[in-house]
Amino acid sequence: MKILVPTDFSENAFLAARYAAEIAKKHHYSLHVVHFYTAISSGFDEHELEGDREESDLLKADFTIKEWTSRLQTQYPDIAISYHNDRGLLEEALLKEAKRGDYVAIAMGTTGASANKNIFWGSNTALIVAKSPIPVIVIPNVHITTAIKKVGLLTNFKQEELTTLQEFVHTFKQEIDVALIHVYKEGESVSSVNNRLDSWGFNVDEFSAVRRTTKITAPTLKEDKDQDTIPEVIGKLIDVQDIDIILVSKTRKTFFERLFTSSVSKAMTLRLQKPAFFGKTI
Repeated sequence: MKILVPTDFSENAFLAARYAAEIAKKHHYSLHVVHFYTAISSGFDEHELEGDREESDLLKADFTIKEWTSRLQTQYPDIAISYHNDRGLLEEALLKEAKRGDYVAIAMGTTGASANKNIFWGSNTALIVAKSPIPVIVIPNVHITTAIKKVGLLTNFKQEELTTLQEFVHTFKQEIDVALIHVYKEGESVSSVNNRLDSWGFNVDEFSAVRRTTKITAPTLKEDKDQDTIPEVIGKLIDVQDIDIILVSKTRKTFFERLFTSSVSKAMTLRLQKPAFFGKTI
């Protein structure tokens, strides 16, 4: 079984690869690193990326991925790491690759080399998350521990959330504490919300890998009634809780999409500081 690691050869992508390698070492997976190049990423116009130009670009990518992967292999000599290059758009080619191999998950960063060029790796990440046939682990561009004791499960009382938890347990193969995170609309009865959350928690308690569950609730922000403020509230809840990774089901993926808005200030406010595990889409 393998973890699929896309790279644009940036340091941000290397941080994500190291996180994936730590998971692989702990749970006996191998890694497969992949880079997809295009005319845009190569610096050539589409009509120029032909013949010798394309061969030259591919040779450069082959050299770079070998060097990049060797650096990772040096840090993790006991992990089997393979790699390849291919031409194509990341959001299309990566999903095709995910269906081909014996992959348990994709591991990728929130931002890559293009983040300072007004082209967000994050927008690509959001596209992958939305369509991936396997779970996606999204790693922020910060140094974080890979030790996982407590996970935060975003819950709206949907069956898909239990499926995502099952996928996480299948991938990480360890016992965990689970914090159920639910944001309710202002005006809802707090006692009613808590009762419903308690009832829902029994479903989570049924998992043999779950040691204990806790409940975290909060209302939407009062000062911003015209907007969906759930991502902001969730971000604050996670910041003050001892949560190591966030679990997001396919019904809650808009939370992640909101992390990458056109507003720089909003994006900074919502920047992801914890890894997130997204359940597969199909």
